[in-house]
Amino acid sequence: MDRIRGAWVGAFVLAGLLLFAAGLFLIGDRRLLFADQFEVAATFSRVTGLQVGTRVRLAGLDAGEVLEIRVPSRPSERFVVRMRIREDLHPLVRTDSVCAIQTDGIVGNAFVQVTPGSDAAPIVAAGGVLEGRDPIELADLIQEGRDTFRLLSQQVLELTTDVSGTLTSLTKTIDTTEKVIGDVGTEVEVVSATSQRVMANIESVSGDARKLVAGVQAGEGTIGKLFTDTTVFDRLTAISREAEESTRAVREAAETTRTAVQGFLGPEGAGPQMTQTIHATLASIEEVTSDLAEGTEALKRNFIFRGFFRERGFYDLGSISREAYRGGLLERDKRTAVRVWLDAAVLFERDAGGIERLTADGRRRIESAMSQLVQYPRDSPLIVEGYATTTSDDTAHLASLDRARAVSDYVLTRFRRQAILTDVMPLGDDPVGSPRGDGHWSGVALALFVRNDQLGGGGR
Repeated sequence: MDRIRGAWVGAFVLAGLLLFAAGLFLIGDRRLLFADQFEVAATFSRVTGLQVGTRVRLAGLDAGEVLEIRVPSRPSERFVVRMRIREDLHPLVRTDSVCAIQTDGIVGNAFVQVTPGSDAAPIVAAGGVLEGRDPIELADLIQEGRDTFRLLSQQVLELTTDVSGTLTSLTKTIDTTEKVIGDVGTEVEVVSATSQRVMANIESVSGDARKLVAGVQAGEGTIGKLFTDTTVFDRLTAISREAEESTRAVREAAETTRTAVQGFLGPEGAGPQMTQTIHATLASIEEVTSDLAEGTEALKRNFIFRGFFRERGFYDLGSISREAYRGGLLERDKRTAVRVWLDAAVLFERDAGGIERLTADGRRRIESAMSQLVQYPRDSPLIVEGYATTTSDDTAHLASLDRARAVSDYVLTRFRRQAILTDVMPLGDDPVGSPRGDGHWSGVALALFVRNDQLGGGGR
């Protein structure tokens, strides 16, 4: 008996275990616990009807379930819904797939519908975030329909008011038109009477005109005498004859003047001799000027007068080489260079031919720099140092020379400096003491060599 009871108990327990295993298998299969899965997330402003375990469908096919709903920390943020989807559907979920919260029917259970992406978009990575589309709630539809009906009613009322106003205006217009027609009839009668009077006046004027023409033809009045008397014609003929004689006299005078000019400019005239004399005089002046310049240069190099010229600041700046200038030739006579650095980006712009020209801002920058240097004596030599950064030494030399000359010409004109105390020095890409600190500079530097005893701003 005990054995039979034990057999029944064992059978009952075994059946219970089988039922439990079958139920567990069915639940696990329904929730896709035995299938390979991957996780994705989507963001929503509202999660109406969603909860953990809500179904996820892909193109209408059960694909997974909702794992977690993360509540945002601020009202401006969105809910993050984490889901898991079957791995065999992974190729259909692309980066442009959209997750939408939908319901079965009107009041059915909510689920997440994932749309397949396009072929051009890449497959979304595990743990990626998809775009979420908020659900459309029935209350929102009712509210929108209510607002639409209210707006439509308001438009109908406004239309009724406009139609009433239009009919009233039309009635007034008809009344005004009838009044205008009556007035026009009266005015037409007045115009007809006036036209008759005008026609009578025209006939009277025509008669007077016929009488006037007949009087002119008969030689009566001033105009008649003008048409019939030949005295005026004779006077006009005499004036024309006198004009011809005056013209002939002018032509003869012009011919005499031309002959005189040709004789003056001819080979035997005084013109060529005077021109030759002027050329000889100019040549003599040029020779004297050249001799004076050579004598002055000789005095500058004479050991007796050399100190005097250097004290006065008269150097042969054009003969100073780049190496001698860099070696401090102008600073050996107890002078110190006061420099103001000017960037090419501020000074120049290129014209249509690619040539650098001074800009308006560049001229103002030069004037500002010179305002710092005019406090020193005007007999201090001024060197406009040119700098340019290029790939070739020759092009750098030429570019820096052009920049220095452009600035020097403006300084000589604007500040009336002595040309003998102002010159240029093209230094290419070799700036010493560049304010950039990297050994490079593009632009110019105004270097004024001031005697050390005048650096305190002494007299000029």
